[in-house]
Amino acid sequence: MNNNHGSVIKEIRKLRGISQQQLGQLIGSQSMVSRIENNKAEPSDHTLLLLCHALNISFDEYFDMVYGTHASDTERLFDFVSQAYKTNNQNDLKKLYISSLQAIKRNPDDVSLFHKYMVVKATLYHLDFKLTTELEQNRLIDYFFQVPKWQYYDLRILEHTLYVIDVDKIKPYITEIIYQDNCDHFSESVSNTVGQTIINLLEASIMQKKYHVTKYLLTQVPLWQPKSKNFKFQTWLLFWTGFFEQQQNITANTHEKIEQAYQIATYVDSQETLKMFDRLLKLLHH
Repeated sequence: MNNNHGSVIKEIRKLRGISQQQLGQLIGSQSMVSRIENNKAEPSDHTLLLLCHALNISFDEYFDMVYGTHASDTERLFDFVSQAYKTNNQNDLKKLYISSLQAIKRNPDDVSLFHKYMVVKATLYHLDFKLTTELEQNRLIDYFFQVPKWQYYDLRILEHTLYVIDVDKIKPYITEIIYQDNCDHFSESVSNTVGQTIINLLEASIMQKKYHVTKYLLTQVPLWQPKSKNFKFQTWLLFWTGFFEQQQNITANTHEKIEQAYQIATYVDSQETLKMFDRLLKLLHH
């Protein structure tokens, strides 16, 4: 549990001149405010949004105060590596990899630095579909094992690093994440991250030829209750389902779903998606 949640909420509340009772009325539960401030509970994403609104503070500002400036740095890192992967920018990724490797060597026990290093390494390795060392895989899995309630930061780390981990090790976590999203009412943005994590894991399972995991994931998707319709998720789900069925000879028309995914991407004029489809199929059939 991150004990900064309680102290940050209490500090901002007092600066705003709001009593604990008043804040409780604003979010619908004084006992929840009390438990958070006394570090007996962490706020869910929904509660956090209510708290930020009541205290007139942005989610990013709150995130920075709880986790430090590395949170914003990490968010920018997510954006950078995503773009670098899409454009196949290996030069900048390699430079960033060397820099992050040097940083983790200087501070091997710094969890946030390790996460940044693994996000960069996973993106670089994703270009060639390589796994990282068992030691690094296990360190990531140990971290995920200790997450009691999945929220935005932890999901983004999983979303970006799962490519370099044996998917069999991740399988139990995606089940728990789907369960928590269904039961705990994640915010729409966090629920969208769940969707992207599912898509990434589908890709990783296919790349690793762990088709039993692919099959399992496809049985879990209908159980997931996303907060909104997401055409991007549905299009990529169609693409990877089609490729899986093609590899397993499940349907007579093995190209149908992939063709449908292409048609949707063409209809919404997503050139980026079309290029990624072409690139992935070329690599998969190499």
